[in-house]
Amino acid sequence: MRALFKICATAAIGAVFNPSYAADWSDTELQLLHGSKFHETSNAVDVVKSILTLNHASAYKYGRNNFFVDILKSNGSDNNSGEVYSEFYTTLSMAKLGGLDWSQHGVKDIGATAGINFGSKSDSFGANRRVLLLGPTIDFDVPGFLFLNVSLLAYRDSSTSVAAGHLCGSKKTTLQVTPTWSLPFSIGDAKFSFEGYADYIAKHGTCAKQALAQPQLRWDIGHHLGKPGTVFVGIEYQYWKNTYGDRTIQEHFPQLLLVWKL
Repeated sequence: MRALFKICATAAIGAVFNPSYAADWSDTELQLLHGSKFHETSNAVDVVKSILTLNHASAYKYGRNNFFVDILKSNGSDNNSGEVYSEFYTTLSMAKLGGLDWSQHGVKDIGATAGINFGSKSDSFGANRRVLLLGPTIDFDVPGFLFLNVSLLAYRDSSTSVAAGHLCGSKKTTLQVTPTWSLPFSIGDAKFSFEGYADYIAKHGTCAKQALAQPQLRWDIGHHLGKPGTVFVGIEYQYWKNTYGDRTIQEHFPQLLLVWKL
């Protein structure tokens, strides 16, 4: 798994930093989120967090890359802790590499995806998230959707904690299933989109199976200001069953959302 991950990651890094690299398309945005019902391990009270997210996606000659970086700040209920969390994925396109066509089956493309999750928090528990992912991604061709993709990924979890050692008891490999989507629509002159992702992570070690979904409803207010597709407001709903694999933690609440396309 690591060897295949390195091949995919090397190809993506080489493409991004190669002077001849030219993106077929590129999308970068800043998101600001604010929610008040977060929960943490060994902390039964509600935690207020503000989150600044840099999100980027782009396509190139052989596939596409996407990543996000979250900078999180908690209130006093979580000792004003700071946290950084990021995910990076690269997908090699079988359609681009081999000219394969699955359109008659309602599929735009099938790709090989490699990913890495990385995070760290400043509290005494000191969780350090470290996950490698590898597997196929299917891009479906569904009318109305800007995209609808499903990834089936091997999930290698080596996350640790300063206070508890390996978070799931030891290094473990399991399965992650991740659909991602974007569905634009209009109501009168107003432009909206319903988009987001969901993760299902199977049980591994001492960590319970997890279901995480973060769907967003966005309203394009830039459209009414003469700059369509630049500024959005809306709501993101956070649903996380067995947060971080902890059976005692559940999260389900809305967050305020502001998005600025760069």
